[in-house]
Amino acid sequence: MRHLGWVLLLAGLVTVGCGNSRLSAAPVASTPSASPTPEPTARIPVPTPVPSPSPTPGPRLRPLTSNGCCVQPFWSPDGQEIWFLDRPRPDAPVGIWGISRTGGAPRLVTTRLGVFSPDYRRRAYPEGGQTIIEDLKTGERWIAPNGGRAVVFSPDGEWIAWEVSAGEAPSLDRRVTTLWISRVDGREARPVLQLVGGGFSGWFPDGRRALVITRETSGADPFLAVVNLQDGSLRPIARGQRLRGAQISPAGGWVAYQSLFAVDPAQNGLWVVRADGTESRRLSVFGAYRWRSEGRLLVIPLEPGAPSHRVLEIDAATGAVRPLTDPSALRFRIAGGDWALSPDGRRIVFVSAMDRNLWLLELP
Repeated sequence: MRHLGWVLLLAGLVTVGCGNSRLSAAPVASTPSASPTPEPTARIPVPTPVPSPSPTPGPRLRPLTSNGCCVQPFWSPDGQEIWFLDRPRPDAPVGIWGISRTGGAPRLVTTRLGVFSPDYRRRAYPEGGQTIIEDLKTGERWIAPNGGRAVVFSPDGEWIAWEVSAGEAPSLDRRVTTLWISRVDGREARPVLQLVGGGFSGWFPDGRRALVITRETSGADPFLAVVNLQDGSLRPIARGQRLRGAQISPAGGWVAYQSLFAVDPAQNGLWVVRADGTESRRLSVFGAYRWRSEGRLLVIPLEPGAPSHRVLEIDAATGAVRPLTDPSALRFRIAGGDWALSPDGRRIVFVSAMDRNLWLLELP
């Protein structure tokens, strides 16, 4: 079980393209992925940019690649490139490749796959049954004291977190895990607290708190909680029967999450709550989501049968919805929830459901 995290984080082998076998997976950053957007059931036209009739600058759509090159794109730390795992030619190495957001030829970034710190200075990867932490600037390497388990870097890249399961459980809802943290060089390793039927959901920007899902007892309903990493104390902020997809806002003031399969239908949906547990709000839309900036959530609604996806911006404090794209003026379809938001929140890169190429959507 200790290597399952690496299997999930390094995301498997995917075959794409015409005639060429390509490996495709994205190294995972410190924040968990949003809910996937379903594949379309009907053939959708190739995305076609349509000028907006508005006199003010509107969203713009353009292709970055051709020949069905890529899956699972993500952004470089400075937002100038899109990175992805690929082998563009039969004689090229498998690795992380990058392409400028303005287009051009892909370049090889690295052949070493792993989990990166938020600033991409450090990388963690499995080797010989151990977890290696590497400083990409100095070349230093350390062995994490975690028995080869997968790790998540803190926002400043100086700490790592991991989970240790207490034996096999009949279901994930009853699994007991211990959350551990240490410095990247292995010093100050210590357990923080036990989690029942849940797990680690992310670091808060201050690096002193984390978001977890846990239960008071095995079989009880789960709750989202903020944990003080110094003393292990918990502050519950949300409860539900099935909690998924928790994401912390950039400044740490909000948490977005899904509540699913509740007996009371009014509890199901996409929710936001302040990190202190106040101002809990169910949003009027449901779909894939990312935080665009503090208090502003981007949502690509789940709308089966719609001719195009669209992008909405939600004000967490009020629940107000602002459309950023109009399907009558700009049509596109994202394949399998395969999209990433740029660090500045101004652009989305996605894999087209029709031509399997990378497209760039510039938001207003």
